[in-house]
Amino acid sequence: MTNGRRRPVAGRGPLLAAALLVALLAGPAWAAGETVFLSLEEVWALAEIHHPAVREARREVAALERTLAQREAAYAPSLTVRSEGLGVRIRPEGDADPFRPGVSLSAGLKLPAGLQLSATVTVQERATGSQDSNVRGTLNLSYPLFRDPSLDEDALARREAAVSLEAGRRRLEEARQQARVEALAALRETAAAARRLELAEAAYADAVRVRGIVEQQAAAGTIAESDLLAADVELLRAEQERAVAQRTYETRRAQLLRLLGLAEDQGHYEFEIPWDWLAMPPVDAVEAAVARAVARSVDVWERREAVETARLQLAAERARSGLETHFSVSYMTRGQQEQDREQPGWQVVVQASYPLLDGGQRRLAVASREDAVARAQEALEEARRDVQQQVEELMFQLEDARRQVEIARLELARAELEWTAVQRQLALPVPAATPDQAAAAQRARARAELAWQEATWAYQNRWLELQILQGAVDWSALSGE
Repeated sequence: MTNGRRRPVAGRGPLLAAALLVALLAGPAWAAGETVFLSLEEVWALAEIHHPAVREARREVAALERTLAQREAAYAPSLTVRSEGLGVRIRPEGDADPFRPGVSLSAGLKLPAGLQLSATVTVQERATGSQDSNVRGTLNLSYPLFRDPSLDEDALARREAAVSLEAGRRRLEEARQQARVEALAALRETAAAARRLELAEAAYADAVRVRGIVEQQAAAGTIAESDLLAADVELLRAEQERAVAQRTYETRRAQLLRLLGLAEDQGHYEFEIPWDWLAMPPVDAVEAAVARAVARSVDVWERREAVETARLQLAAERARSGLETHFSVSYMTRGQQEQDREQPGWQVVVQASYPLLDGGQRRLAVASREDAVARAQEALEEARRDVQQQVEELMFQLEDARRQVEIARLELARAELEWTAVQRQLALPVPAATPDQAAAAQRARARAELAWQEATWAYQNRWLELQILQGAVDWSALSGE
């Protein structure tokens, strides 16, 4: 673990993350035994690549992009080629009359405004002795009258897919922010575990040294046997503390490497640890925090769009339940076959339809859509309440974390006073304290300082979670800049 201070960068794109990963994989520092130093920005970039939530969010966005592309394909030009006349007609007399082979080319286009265009061109083999053209074609234009194009089934499907994609992208950004928070917390936990291991090893070394001194005194008969037993107990406690600290450090480091997609056998890693990020950013009033969180919530936004979608679907269902009118314009050329022998020219047609009897299907369909609107509105209100509860709970946790920081600060102040007192006693002409007591007091002060740092980090973690709910995170606030 390395102590360092580098101004955090809030926005790190996936291209930078991929570039960092490639550089790490290809770099010469990956030889066995080599040391690889990773800055905080590089740690964040790796976390954005390997964090399970980020990977899942990326896959979800890719799937939603494909879904939207499928929905938008309804408005893309279409072109189809088809063979015709590859068959034979058998007459009642038993004679076989083969069809004349031909090729048909069809094209279509649907515009978001509701206008639909279609055209067909057919080329067929000319009949023997016929003077008719062997090419026939049609051109058709249709438009639904008195209906909002946004209520079209394809338009509603495209809108729903676009809303889902936007929600997926917002969730991906939240997952990236959360990955950074977890990576920073894992760095800090690993650094704290390493520091505790150092203190435990120092305490164990002192316990071993004291045990040797006590054993010599017991052999000389200057102390009681109970003093030797007390030294044995202290040695076992120090040994146990060191073993627990060693296991905790190894576990924390393994979790950090796994979070970053790294392995210890690929190299030895050192990390930039922002030890001096000890600021306690303030928070706004609960009402303001709730208002911002509701405005930025992906769930609330998605539920709000779901309400609008449900209303559009209700309007579309009501439109389908009423009078439907279509206006179409078509042009036809003369064909060869008898059934196509019509005068070429333009046709203008207005069609109207209204279902007289449908067994109540229209009424039931409209009632289902009305119920869907009511459910969507209830889900929106529930999402708002959930966000409010999350903010209120985080505000309570922040206040509790603030008290824990104050308690840890007072404990540190007391440990510093005790350490200062022991130093003064040790400096007297006739020392009133032993070097072992001074070393123990120094370790106690170091533990108190570490506990204060961890309490501050816990406050920052709660603050970061609140910031993610409200939008982008100001990482520089953690260092007080």
